[in-house]
Amino acid sequence: MIICHPLKLIFIKTKKTAGTSFEIALSRFCGPECVITPISNVDENLRKDRTGKTAQNHAAQVWPDGSETHSNFYNHIPAAEVRRMVPAKIWDNYRKITIVRDPFDAAISRYWWEGGDKTGLDFGTFVDAARVLLGENDIIAPLDGSVELDDYLRYENLSAEIETLKIDGLGKEFSGLRAKSNQRPDKGAGVSETYATFPKAADIVADECAHLLQRFGYSKPVTAVASVGDGTDEQVIFTLSAGRTGTAWLARLLDDNLDLKSIHEPLLPSDFGTEMPDIRTMREFNSYGITRNVRDFWSKKLGSISGGYAESNHTLGKCGLIETLALHPLAERTKVVVLRRDIVDQCSSYIARGDFNNVTLEWQWYLSPQYRNVMVDPSAFLPRGAVGRALWYCFEMEARYAYYKQLFGTRIQFVETTLEEVSTLNGAQEFLSNFGHTGPVSLPERANATADQAGLENLKKEIRKIVETIQFDPAKIAESYIRNGKKLALI
Repeated sequence: MIICHPLKLIFIKTKKTAGTSFEIALSRFCGPECVITPISNVDENLRKDRTGKTAQNHAAQVWPDGSETHSNFYNHIPAAEVRRMVPAKIWDNYRKITIVRDPFDAAISRYWWEGGDKTGLDFGTFVDAARVLLGENDIIAPLDGSVELDDYLRYENLSAEIETLKIDGLGKEFSGLRAKSNQRPDKGAGVSETYATFPKAADIVADECAHLLQRFGYSKPVTAVASVGDGTDEQVIFTLSAGRTGTAWLARLLDDNLDLKSIHEPLLPSDFGTEMPDIRTMREFNSYGITRNVRDFWSKKLGSISGGYAESNHTLGKCGLIETLALHPLAERTKVVVLRRDIVDQCSSYIARGDFNNVTLEWQWYLSPQYRNVMVDPSAFLPRGAVGRALWYCFEMEARYAYYKQLFGTRIQFVETTLEEVSTLNGAQEFLSNFGHTGPVSLPERANATADQAGLENLKKEIRKIVETIQFDPAKIAESYIRNGKKLALI
């Protein structure tokens, strides 16, 4: 950051916009009372060699009117802080400038500046994890409001933009300066190729930097889109399941044996509401049906799928997957796996983890007996506390499996299996044959098991006694529910 009194100019330095090169050039025009904030030792040496100037007056200042302050000006200081620290006459009368840059290009530059692939993150993961960095420059140099600046020079045409300032010699001084310019690879790190590889990153940048795009007309890079017909012969697999039924293991089985992308649950913060249903989506579907919000979620979710794809995420089947898929072109190449587990093992796993001790877990991951639209009457289960709620959920899901098969069995291909069957070699071979797999099977190790097996056995005995007293026919419940004109998708 520089406050240059001879030019009556304040330079607010943003990040990854050639700001260091610009302030080195601008330093030549500064006098002994100007404020120049420190930069790295390497760049300070470059500044001294080129201009004879170094950092000065950043901790103590004497202003042109003779007043003195001891403010701490620093590199990349926000304009709001500068305004608070300088005399009002200077802020009001000096020309305030900064540099802006295409945020899609700037994000790539920031990735490589932070270490690139040496960080252990690919570009897409970095952008999602570090999305707060994408909006840093808008905090440093706001585009509007009480600290809106006078000039926003565009990085993409910076030499020409500098000439518009009409400061004799500044353009020449800036020419040839390339501070901090050796971090990004010369090949393979361009905007088009980077976002073609990581298209979701483009969506994140566009969302976080919408204000900048609108103000300066920056456009989202065109990412590769499959032509009509691409991937129509590649299968898509979803799961209709309750959770704690082996869905994570199933994702690995599909990934190891089928030529497609297989995931369990997309759990990045940005995935919720786009790739992963959030609490609102789950609650709205089970309270009201397929609302506008639920439709928007599925439009984005199904619209993003191309080529072979499998997802064993059990939440999807509880917020409109089957209803939406039945009307979607994707249904023609989709199979839905109905994955069950021994109900005592399944229920005891929930209790051991405390899954039904907190209503927010029911809302996000399972189902709540308090929902307006349920198929199984929960009144006989609720007096049993968490065990009762977990058992009600198991039976509710069984009723929903029957409901979906009866209502949509002619439009969607269901493949039924149990964790006990599919986790054996013969069972896995039979299961995978439904998806065209032939030959040897790679069987993943079982994981994600409950730790306290001894305590679990006592819990299972208790649950088994309860289950043996319950008469339950999911097919009849589904038939009655449908016959009475009810639908999970519409209340």
